[in-house]
Amino acid sequence: MLSTMQDVPLNVSRILTHGERVHADAEIITWTGGEEPHRRTFAETGARAAQLAHALRERLGVSEGDRVGTLMWNNRCKTLSA
Repeated sequence: MLSTMQDVPLNVSRILTHGERVHADAEIITWTGGEEPHRRTFAETGARAAQLAHALRERLGVSEGDRVGTLMWNNRCKTLSA
């Protein structure tokens, strides 16, 4: 029986990769109400995600199959370094 389900897992990394490839210059805009909205393109967001992944592997020793969790509101996290 043919199905309407996708033939690959739908995960965050695939969504981000699609955004980088197809919508690289499109902006992700975060506004929390009191300040100017923060703007970053899909390409910039992908680069930041790759930077985080490399730091997790190289600095903290996280390897494939390890689980890493985060708890965050549905908006941009302010960091000490951009």
